[in-house]
Order: sequence, then structure tokens, then C-alpha cells
Amino acid sequence: MTRYVFRRLVQAVFTVFGVMLLTFVLFRIIAGDVSTAYVNQKLGIEARQAFYEKHKLDRPSIFNFHKRLQFIDNTTGSHVFTIKDISGSMAARALNLHLAPPRHSANPVGREPLIMASRLVFALSASTPLSAMTDNKPLFASAPKTDGVASKGEGSPSLRFTLSDGTQFEGFVKPKETCGEFITAIQACPNNRGKLTVAFSSWSLVNVFDAQFFWHLWENVTFQGRSYATNQTLLEIIGQRAKFSLSITVPALVLTWLISMIISCFVAYYRGTWIDKFGVLLTVLGMCIPYLAYMLLGQWVMFKIAPEYAAGLFHPSSIYVPVLIAVVAGLGSEVRFYRTIILNEINKDYVRTARAKGVPLTSILFLHVLKNCMLPILTDLISTIPFLIMGALLLERFFGIPGLGDLLLTSITSRDVPIITGLTYLTAVLYVISLIITDILYAVFDPRIRLQ
Repeated sequence: MTRYVFRRLVQAVFTVFGVMLLTFVLFRIIAGDVSTAYVNQKLGIEARQAFYEKHKLDRPSIFNFHKRLQFIDNTTGSHVFTIKDISGSMAARALNLHLAPPRHSANPVGREPLIMASRLVFALSASTPLSAMTDNKPLFASAPKTDGVASKGEGSPSLRFTLSDGTQFEGFVKPKETCGEFITAIQACPNNRGKLTVAFSSWSLVNVFDAQFFWHLWENVTFQGRSYATNQTLLEIIGQRAKFSLSITVPALVLTWLISMIISCFVAYYRGTWIDKFGVLLTVLGMCIPYLAYMLLGQWVMFKIAPEYAAGLFHPSSIYVPVLIAVVAGLGSEVRFYRTIILNEINKDYVRTARAKGVPLTSILFLHVLKNCMLPILTDLISTIPFLIMGALLLERFFGIPGLGDLLLTSITSRDVPIITGLTYLTAVLYVISLIITDILYAVFDPRIRLQ
């Protein structure tokens, strides 16, 4: 059995990995830019870049063989370090320059140098054309103007640099120059004198995994993905909301299973009689009624009887209403399923022998028949366990219960990707674990089964 469980665990890892890969493609690549839903576009590119940096969306998709172009302000002062376009330039905007957050909380020799960084570019080097760093965006709004220095091969100043100590100087951008030529020209500006250093960011083998996909895996596995809307980690959200989901799903599951088993056993025992026919009629009728109809009818009745219990959690007893609706709505399909299973056992020889010997009805049904029907019943029962913590999505939304099901629906409509992928990961893990538990219980309830 140990080898079997180990093999199933390995398969589970690959299964969950496939789910994570699929959610990454769907919600990180195909879904496109989500910053428009959470960043005020009037705040400009700086706010959008800060959002990308915070949620690791500025990294490459799969592997990171990329570097940045860094403008390092080596001065100190009260002025704001800025790089602005002038003379029709669009270079600073095209490079997506943004102020990188400090890497350390303190520096023994003073303030850590401020760094203005460009976008990540694959295999960035001195020979890389400057236009390759702009994602094919133009460097100029129009053709560069010329002035008195045009004879030296220069255009009008394109960028104005303001350093922390108040130093200002202007640099040139040429449409066809390389990164190496651009760095040399900026550092050679007369007023620079080493105050502003332009260089490539460092790179090591570890940086290969500093990509969106691996951050996606890490945040989901550790439940540390942060909501775009509330900035809470998924672990904090589960701690707050899971109790509300479990307060609905656990009582509903237990009650539905117990009532369904009792009704199914007696209906199957009296097969062909009016009890069986009436029971089948009710189960089919219950299956034909939409789930939403149960919720609408249940809430309408509560508004008529006790409006304060019809929605929300203003009273602790309000939770009984959605639980009752979940039980009633699930009885039809469960009784129909269990009746079919029990009918396969009720007409076997050992049941007829027990009835001929006068064994009580309850003993026949619950000590003999039910025990031999446990394998399909376990499969059906344990397969619902992963969805317990997720709650009943429609019930939570309809009755205003702040559980995980309601959160998932809200996250889908608001494009809160970390929450969607995190809850999907949680469901996948619970599902594969429940399947392994089901296989183990097969061997427990049926000694003829051997796990190899």
C-alpha cells in the first residue's frame, strides 16, 4: 500500500502542477493587463509600474534571462530624482522608467542610491539597439529637431535629468543608437561628472526563476498571493471566510447524506410497492426543480415569516435557512443515486435468507446491505469534500454570506487573479487528496481489494 500511495502522491503533484499551468495561461497571459481595473490611469505610468512591481507582473512570463537598464543617482538631497522627456522625445515613456524600491532598510554609509529602472529586456547588452528596449514604441513624437550642435551629429536634448542634490543636465537620444552608445553619451554629459551612473542590472542563475510563472507557483503553494483589491494574503482571507462556508456545507452534507441513506434504504426495500413509486416520483420531481427556485422560494417564505432571518448574518440562526435549502435541493439526486446502488444488493441471496429467518428490517438494511454498498457511496461522499471549504457559491451570494464561494464569484467579476488561482489551487489539492483517501478506504471496506 505504501508504494501505491507514494505513486498516487507523485501523480497528484503533476496533476496540481498542470492545473497551475492552465490557470497561469488563462489568467496571466490570455486575460491581458489587469492593472486598468485597480490603478487609476490618471496617475500615469509610475502608478502602473508600481502595481506591476508589487505583484511581480513586470517579470518575464516563464524564464528570466533578462536585464534592466538602471539610472543610479549617487547624490543626496531633498530634490526629487526624475527623468523627463523634452524636445518631442518619448524615450523615457517608451522605456517605462520607474523608481525601483530600495533593496535594504538601512545603509551604513547613508541613503541607498536611488535607481530609475527600465523594463526587463531579454539578453540585454551594450550592442542591444535602444529601440529594442521600448517594445517597438517610438522614441520621438516626431522627427528629432536639430540645433546649433547638429554639425556634431547630435539632435536637440531629449531627456532632462534632475538628481537628488538639485543637479540638472540634458542628454541626447538617437533613434538608431545602441544601449552602449546611449550609456556612454549620458555619462559623458558635462554636468554629470559621475553623479548619475547608467549601467546594466546584475544577473545570476537564480534570476532564471524570477519570472511570473514561478512567482505564480510560489504564491499559490504558500497561500501568500495578495488580493489586488484588499492586499490581504490568501491565507488571511481563508482564515476569515472559511468558517462561514463550512458552517453551511458541513451540516448540509451530513444531513443530506443521513436523510438520503434512510429514505433510499426503505424505498429500495419496498421496491415495486406504492412506497417505492411515490418515493421515485418525489425524487424525480426534486431533481427537475432548478436550484435557484429552491433559493427563491425559501427566501420568499422567510421574508413572509421572519424577514430578519432571510439574508445576511445579523442573527446566528440565519445560517439555518441556506442549510435547509441545500438539504432539500440535494435530496432528490442523492436518493435516486443511492436507491440504484442499494437495489443491486437488496435482491441478493443473503438478503432473502435474512428476511426468511426473520431478521429485523433495520438490521438487514443498515448492517448488511449498506455495508456492501459502501464503495460507490464512499466515492460519491468523499468527492464532495473538496467543495466543502469552497462553500455553496450561489447560496452564499444569494443570502449575503461572506464565505469563500461568494469571494470566488466576486474575484471573477473583479479580475482579482491571485484569489481566483489560489482558490483553484486549494480545490485541486483537496480533490486529489480525497481521491487518494477514497482508494485507501476501498481496501479498508473490501478486503478483496489490494492496492499495488
